[in-house]
Amino acid sequence: MSAMHPQRRKKAWERPSLRILVFAGIMAAALLCLIVRLIALQLVDGARYRAAAQENQIRLIRVSAPRGIIYDRAGHVLARSRPSFVVGLIPSEIDDLDREIAVISQTIGVSQDTLLQRLFHHHGIDYTSFAQIVANEPYGPIVLAVNLPVPTVARLSEILTDLPGIDLEAQPIRNYPNGDIGSHILGYVGEISQEEYTQLRTRGYSPNDVIGKDGLEAQYDGYLRGQPGGERIEVDASGQVVRGARFPQKPASPGDSLTTSIDMRLQRIVEEALANGLASWGRGRALSGAVVAEDPYTGEILALASFPNFDPNDFAMERSANVEAYLTSPLEPLFDRAIAAATPTGSTFKMVTGSAALTEGVIGVGQVVYDSGAWNCGGYLARDIAAGGLGDTTFVPALAASSDGYFYRLSWYLGNERLRKWALLFGLAKDSGIDLPGEGDGNWPTNAWMEKTYGVPLEPSDVCSLGIGQGAMQATPLQMVNIASAVINGGTLYSPRVVTEIRAPNGTLVTELRPRVIRQIPATQEALEAVRAGMARVTDPGGTAYGLAIAGFPFSGKTGTVETAGGHGPNTTWFICWAPSDHPRFAMAVFVDRSGGYGAQVAAPIARAILVKYFQKRG
Repeated sequence: MSAMHPQRRKKAWERPSLRILVFAGIMAAALLCLIVRLIALQLVDGARYRAAAQENQIRLIRVSAPRGIIYDRAGHVLARSRPSFVVGLIPSEIDDLDREIAVISQTIGVSQDTLLQRLFHHHGIDYTSFAQIVANEPYGPIVLAVNLPVPTVARLSEILTDLPGIDLEAQPIRNYPNGDIGSHILGYVGEISQEEYTQLRTRGYSPNDVIGKDGLEAQYDGYLRGQPGGERIEVDASGQVVRGARFPQKPASPGDSLTTSIDMRLQRIVEEALANGLASWGRGRALSGAVVAEDPYTGEILALASFPNFDPNDFAMERSANVEAYLTSPLEPLFDRAIAAATPTGSTFKMVTGSAALTEGVIGVGQVVYDSGAWNCGGYLARDIAAGGLGDTTFVPALAASSDGYFYRLSWYLGNERLRKWALLFGLAKDSGIDLPGEGDGNWPTNAWMEKTYGVPLEPSDVCSLGIGQGAMQATPLQMVNIASAVINGGTLYSPRVVTEIRAPNGTLVTELRPRVIRQIPATQEALEAVRAGMARVTDPGGTAYGLAIAGFPFSGKTGTVETAGGHGPNTTWFICWAPSDHPRFAMAVFVDRSGGYGAQVAAPIARAILVKYFQKRG
């Protein structure tokens, strides 16, 4: 018989009565936590959560905010927003698309095909059915027509109750009161594209926004655009609009305003002189060009013109025929030549070559040399395009006469490495940082660039053509006027700027944009003074602009003539100047692309016409 095992004594926590008590305690604690949480949700945070829940049911049918105003330096309005009546379509509220489109077409006088084109190709997306539009843009609004006249608005208002999903709104439309004057500064606006929306949606942009496309409108869009408002509607759990449920409209907040450095009086004079000069020289042949005027002591842009120009109102008003003409014109009116047309500069570059040669000590200001009109550049005899040379001469008269023979000598003495160093110090081959989109870098050739582009190395003899602004170097009008400013002010190279301050709609200063220095160019003051002295004699006998003097008003300048197509194409012409000579108010670059002739014949007279009218002198 096996031994009896003694029965194990249960521990206290294993007894049924205690286990029940522990379980009940846990449940009571959990219930207490739940009650506390419910009290917090319902009583303490109830209002906040109810508001959030309601907000989840509210959708905003957006109306764009008025964009901020753009002013010139004297407070004249350059760009503003004005109210315009538009017809919008809210896809999720439409009952009978065909009927409503037909009624709208008849009422506003726009064809059904045009209205459907705008609807089914909104933002460049090709929708194949209205169901797709409802799914992708349920609350719109999709604008079908803009700038409706008052009588049309009155007729449409009478029948809106019979057109569910059709909305008539007064929306802000961009307006440029000066038309095409200053168009390349201001740029233009347009509907946001799908690609732009994809990039900008994290910054609060919507698929129906109007945004800046170029110029200041694009550069400062984040300040100018404001905060949209609109109509609040209620939607159900499936996102469908609850008919009849309406809430107070959300007011739109206007954008910030920009104050620019632009002198509108000078801008008008510049654009008129440029257009007239091109028409006069072209004699029926369409020409293009640019002018930039800059304050040499701050880098502020006072005027900037590119021709042909465009009317930014055409984009804001959706004048499709005019916009298409801009986009297809071989003269590319939307191309800002003032900041992006990079070409060789001709003899205007001698400002840099002269400053470098005198600073490096390869020649002295008063050193007399014999100028035969040619120079042996390492086996290549480089000749002056004008017959003969100056004979015995010094730096100042050689610059005034723009002697190529003399500057071939300076370029050869400097060599490729040192000339490139000074070209880059003066800001070439790099954008200047102006607050406008699309600036060009220009170019200064290196050995690697020459090998890649032409399959040949940079030869020592190339320095002679580069030193007189020919060959593979390129600069923009903006870069050249910036060089002139540095020569005037003693060597400070500024980053040019158009906007000087940004203010909130209530006038509060948001930010002030002060002059920004790129670098102090290490040219000697003696060298810069000599360059200024040579350019002050440009209209004297022997100067390249002789005959263009303004009585009683001395100004300084440098002509430039650039061969194109290896000498077989029409010359591109330049003129860099400042006025008055002793105390310059501004520096200016004039550029005319493939005009033929010489700088003194084409570009310089345009500059003279600007100076005569702006300073109110007798021509």
